[in-house]
Formats: sequence, C-alpha cells, structure tokens
Amino acid sequence: MRVTREHGDASQRGAVRSRAAAFALVLALVAALPRPVDAQSRLPRPVGWINDFANVIEPERERQIQAVIDEVRAKSGGEIVVVTLPTLMGRTAPELALQIGREWGVGRAGEPGDTLRNTGVVVLVVPKETSDDGRGHARIETGLGVSFITAAEAGRILDDYMIPRFREGDYGTGILLGVVAIAREYAERFGFELTGEVPRQIQEPQARGGPTAIGVIVLLVLFVIILMALRGGGGGRSGFYGGGRRGYRGPIIIPFPFGGSHRGGWGGFGGGFGGFGGGGGFGGFGGGGGFGGGGAGRSW
Repeated sequence: MRVTREHGDASQRGAVRSRAAAFALVLALVAALPRPVDAQSRLPRPVGWINDFANVIEPERERQIQAVIDEVRAKSGGEIVVVTLPTLMGRTAPELALQIGREWGVGRAGEPGDTLRNTGVVVLVVPKETSDDGRGHARIETGLGVSFITAAEAGRILDDYMIPRFREGDYGTGILLGVVAIAREYAERFGFELTGEVPRQIQEPQARGGPTAIGVIVLLVLFVIILMALRGGGGGRSGFYGGGRRGYRGPIIIPFPFGGSHRGGWGGFGGGFGGFGGGGGFGGFGGGGGFGGGGAGRSW
C-alpha cells in the first residue's frame, strides 16, 4: 500500500514538472514571435535635407537653409541634415540624433583615409511647445569625419545662435543661424569661401506684429551705410556668411520679414511616422552613417 502511494506521488510530481516545462516552452515561443512595431517609435523616412516634421520652419527660412546646405555639399561634399520632430519618441536627444545619422546614412561613404568620409552633421530640434516632457531639445550630432567641429564648438553654436531664438519660438531663424555657423566650420576645414545670397549686414527681427519706428530708422541708417559703401568701392564679394576661408565668427545677422511668424501652428505626425513620402527629386544621403556620438546638445 505504501509503495502504491509513493508511486502515485511520483507520478503526480512528474506531471507537474511536465506541465511547468510545457508552460515555459510556450512562453519562450511567444517571446520569440515578431512583435508589431509601434508607429510612434519608428524613425520617419527622410524627405530631403530639411525634414521639418514639427512644422516650425517658414518657407523663406527653409529656402535659405537649403541654399546653405547645397553650397556646403557642392564645395566640400559635406552633408548637413536638419530634422525637427514634435517629440523625442521615447528616446533622449543624443540617442535620437545618433540613430538618425546612422539609419539614414548621413555623410559620404568612402574608403578609410578619405578625408570626405562620414563628413555629415545632423541638426535635431524638438520644440518645447510639442515636446512630451515640456522642454525643448536641440542637438548637433557630428559624424566621425567632422572632428573639426568639437563638442565645445557645437555647444557654442547652440548657445550663441540657436537656443536664444528657440526660446522666442523663432525656430526657423535659429536653425538657419546654426546651419550657417556649421557651414563656416566646413569652409575653414576644407578651404573654400562661402558666398551666399543674403546680405550679411541687415537687422534681425525686432517685432512680430509689424514695422516699428525704430525698425524704419535702422533700415534708413543701413541704407545710407550701404550707399556709402557702394560709392566707396571695396574688395571682393563676401556674402552673408561672413567672408573668407577662415570664416567670419562675429554675429550672424539674417533678414527677417516684418510681421513674420512660424507657419501655421505646430505640426503633428498624422498618425505616426510610417506614412511620410519622399520629397521630389531627393536621391538620398551619401550612405556613410558613420556617427560615434560626437557633438553637443541643449535643452530649454
């Protein structure tokens, strides 16, 4: 009788172990199944060199930024990519900018030793007005071939040119100023001159509502100065970027139309990142994607 009871207990324990093993196997199989990717966690598809997914760059500013990017590409092969996003998508700004640079393949792909290899920069901006943590975030992420823009220099560009405008909600101008400052570093490194198409000596925005008396006076004074300069002749053309090969490191002054503002509200994603189409004629980046976490970031 005792032997029979012990045999029954052993059988019961064996059955329990079998059920536990089967349950563990089922859990392992479920964990191994591919999971649907959350649309909000995927990177958007690039639509061009300027990817304004947060809808904060005015058309005129976008045109000016594109002109700077095009000139850097034509004269050095360097790639500057601008990305604005409503949120950080559950990441930190450094993680997000690094992922963009790598997955989009920003920067030229080349052989080891090629001085133009991985000379890409990602300028990432997440506006405070749409950020999920209530703070704005900006990041200048530099490729492995852009060691000439140090972390300290990237931080200075953010502090001096970009963040002050972002605090005012003027994202288009802040991004333009930052891109121009980055372009100067390319010009110095690769020994070319930035010409540009926008006059350098012109006032920055003073008001959003319309022209003021002070604004009119300043414009008149500038007109007189320009007229005197034209009469007096002078050296070669330097453009609004600020001159020769080593670049102009003083204030970057950009024209701003009176009464301007950011275009039409803070943009959303329209149901996640999955649906962005390609921009007309955009052939993609250089395919390098060599980023190691260099650069700097700021929050406000």
